[in-house]
Amino acid sequence: MAIRYRSHSIPLCYTAITAALALGCGPPGTPAAHPSIPVSGIVEGFYGPPWSHQDRLDVLQFMGQVGLTTYFYAPKDDPYHRERWREPYPAPQFEQLEELVQTAQENGVTFYYAISPGGSMVYADSGDYALLHAKLNAMAAVGVTHFALFLDDVLPTLQHERDRQQFTTLADAHSHLTNRLYEDLSARGAELAVTPTTYTNAWGDREYLRRLGQGVVPQVPFFWTGVDVAAPEITAQQAQEWGELIARSPLIWDNYPVNDYARWRPFLGPVRGRARDLGGHVAGILANPMNEAHASMIPLATLADYARDPGGYDPERSLRGAVERLHGRAAAELLWPFVEIYGDYGWNANLFEPLFIPGPPIDLAAVEAGLARLDDALRQLDSAAVGERRLRALVQELTPFVAQTAERFHELRNDPAYEQRDGQLVFRAELGRLIAGKTRSPVAVDGDLGEWDAADWRAIHGPEGGPTAGPRAAILQDPDYFYVALRVPAADIRVEPGQRIGAGHHVALVLQHDLDPGRNFLTPEDLVVLLPPPSPTGPPAPLTVSMDLRGFMAKFLADNRALRFSEFLLSTFGTPPAPPVAEIAGGFIYRVHRTAEGYQGEMALPRQGRDRARLSLMVVGERDGARTVHSLSRWNYPANPTTFVEVRAER
Repeated sequence: MAIRYRSHSIPLCYTAITAALALGCGPPGTPAAHPSIPVSGIVEGFYGPPWSHQDRLDVLQFMGQVGLTTYFYAPKDDPYHRERWREPYPAPQFEQLEELVQTAQENGVTFYYAISPGGSMVYADSGDYALLHAKLNAMAAVGVTHFALFLDDVLPTLQHERDRQQFTTLADAHSHLTNRLYEDLSARGAELAVTPTTYTNAWGDREYLRRLGQGVVPQVPFFWTGVDVAAPEITAQQAQEWGELIARSPLIWDNYPVNDYARWRPFLGPVRGRARDLGGHVAGILANPMNEAHASMIPLATLADYARDPGGYDPERSLRGAVERLHGRAAAELLWPFVEIYGDYGWNANLFEPLFIPGPPIDLAAVEAGLARLDDALRQLDSAAVGERRLRALVQELTPFVAQTAERFHELRNDPAYEQRDGQLVFRAELGRLIAGKTRSPVAVDGDLGEWDAADWRAIHGPEGGPTAGPRAAILQDPDYFYVALRVPAADIRVEPGQRIGAGHHVALVLQHDLDPGRNFLTPEDLVVLLPPPSPTGPPAPLTVSMDLRGFMAKFLADNRALRFSEFLLSTFGTPPAPPVAEIAGGFIYRVHRTAEGYQGEMALPRQGRDRARLSLMVVGERDGARTVHSLSRWNYPANPTTFVEVRAER
């Protein structure tokens, strides 16, 4: 089934009568009340372990059974889809893709092959375009007639000099590429869809979207995830407004039930929060599933029910019916504890979430009871799954979640960073407190550390959480500043010309503005400072930014240990520091020197009259080509202030 569109500059309708009825394109005054969404299905677009070949075959068969119409092949961790997009697939993988295309056809599913070249493609290079075209031609040779160009999760500016010479903006480059590819594909009867670099209301450049919408032929639909990356609600008004921005009805990329950002749990609840009247305003709805293919089938079956009849959709009835249709009534009863415990959503607080995202207290009795229910269900399901291949595959996917959660619970109960209080396991933020001694003489922030000999030097925690023989830190204060000194043994420091801060060796400092130990996510009022090592080209300048993180992204980053402040993260969410942290950024001082062992540096943080500060300090290096991380806090979650060190001025 082809994805149709409705241009917002020239309203169009399906030519087929059934499609016209579905989209409500009839005589004036006779719109359909709650039209169906004819294009529905899956975009396999998650990060992390991709599905196996057998998983994909099973999913395509399942889609035909429940009435999902469209499948996008786009696993982020398929190197030939993304990083190595220029290269042809090796023969064994290509044969598997050919089998997927055939299986999709046999089950009435439209197969889209997606390619993601935006991370490295030179848009002005005809050679790069020829490689892209050849890659898609190879797929066309085995029966693919639908393609997708994914330009998501890449840097939002032109990266190559040739592109900057030929194109004014990234949108112009993307319009040029999309139109050229559409022209070549449509000549052979193929179709094209696009994921733009800005695909959500939550961030990105609106002008990029306007230019892209004006520049790209209206036959090409654009993906959109809603008002957030994972949106609790998607309404007709939101879709209409986004459609006006991109000059076509959006194609929904629904980031539910995807769990690549929460690998400690599955999502088994029904589709919720999608408007009854959405069908008249979108080109289709595609769900990004979990890394677990068979667990994904439960919520995906409810998506099929919703798309078929948005007006009559009942989430609870659909969920019960989905589990029973997939696994039978008896097995559905055994599975129900999993559905109840994991039937919530990424934007809600799950029973087990505090085990994996430090912050809220852990309810000991509730967690014990939940784990006991799941253990009991698994024992019974193990017997019920004998001879039932689909159920056996599901049980094999669910079992590691229970084991991982039980192991984590055991670890935290024995971790001195937690203590039991009134039936709860509580994170002991006070263990992260440090006293900043008074300076005995004025600190000249010059990097030589001569005045730090008598300071209280501390070993910084390594990857396993314990002190190491690696970097060491000391903290002092005077009435105006907190001072931090570092000694970093790193004889293999390499600073390449033009290397961006955040790549290779650097120090990451995150300063929490409001000092609230109960907050476990970053806000735009916090300050992030990236500090480069010594450079042969001159004194390095720190990068100071605030992170405009809201909703999904703030929660998503909160459970990232040793978070990498990547160029993508900084360019997408980094903003100039705003008051009140702008004054701290403006008064921040940093100096660094090479030493025989590595490098040493010192920094000064304006106190602004405060007697304490809450911060994360992370020393990032490289060893044998691998990233190494040491932190001042034993619990190193740079985007979760609950785990930050609290520095108090000595009285």
